[in-house]
Amino acid sequence: MKRSIGFFSVLLTLWMILLAPARGETIVLAVPGPGNLAFLPVYLAKAIAADQAEGLELKLRFFNGGPLAIRDLATNNSDFAAVGLTAIAEARADRLPVFAIGQLGQSAMFVFLLRADLKDQVKTIAQLKGRRVGTPVGTSSQRPMGQVIAEHLLENAGLRPGDVQFVPTGLNRKSQSAAFSSATVDAIMGDEPFASEMVAKGQAVILADMYPTMQSRELLGGTIVRAALATREDIYEQHPDTVKKIMRMFDRTLQWMSVHSAQETASILEGQPGFTSQQRNTLSDILQRSHGMYPINSTWDTQAVAKTEQFFRKNSTDSAASRLSFADFIRNVPGD
Repeated sequence: MKRSIGFFSVLLTLWMILLAPARGETIVLAVPGPGNLAFLPVYLAKAIAADQAEGLELKLRFFNGGPLAIRDLATNNSDFAAVGLTAIAEARADRLPVFAIGQLGQSAMFVFLLRADLKDQVKTIAQLKGRRVGTPVGTSSQRPMGQVIAEHLLENAGLRPGDVQFVPTGLNRKSQSAAFSSATVDAIMGDEPFASEMVAKGQAVILADMYPTMQSRELLGGTIVRAALATREDIYEQHPDTVKKIMRMFDRTLQWMSVHSAQETASILEGQPGFTSQQRNTLSDILQRSHGMYPINSTWDTQAVAKTEQFFRKNSTDSAASRLSFADFIRNVPGD
């Protein structure tokens, strides 16, 4: 009898193994968030199983700023990172061995927010002089993209970086809301859908919205690429097939977005990190009014890259960064 039980136990185990879904190659991706709309294609790739379609299993690690995600990549804790393109440039200027391999957005995708209780005192960006501005978390040698853009807007308003105090603020709902609730900052270089949620709750008012592509171009002088995909040099050179799978995964995702409505996108994201049914209507509204934020594939827009390089050099704080050529670290799909 014991032999029979053992035999059937082995058969049951084999049967379960055969019927279990095959697990793909595990890929770890570092990204700001969770729930940050600038990196929506990352979450959507999981939601529509685009990773599984390419034989991958995508695992996400969340950070409060692009430089932190890149550091995670550079120290071999993750395989890829979705971050701001200028954050990748800052990393290259700091001699980190990373490549930018694809474009996931085509606007700057930031919202400059003012704490609502200050709206009668501060009407313009120029009136932020002497105040505290929250930006994503950087490192001692790498500025986050949100700070670079904040410095640019301040300069255009006649201010210098030293005229405000920059305060590290996380790239997620809880951190940005808490920074205003506690009055830790007076303004934030924030993100959607958190910005719209804080405006709806009466916590914030908008100074500048760079999610819509047209407004982003007007404020920054052209198309500035925020969301980009990075990997380490060794992965790109030694594992080209994996890189190709990742790029096909994001192409699938971006193409899915191009043929599905904002409502469908918002609905399918429910349950992904940072997205709940309570945010569905807000997310749908943002996607509708900011149409054109995302490309239809991950191929580089050469004009946008050139403009981003020009923007980065102009706003660089050291000589090495000001001479950096984006051609040194931007790559296409291996073999293309």
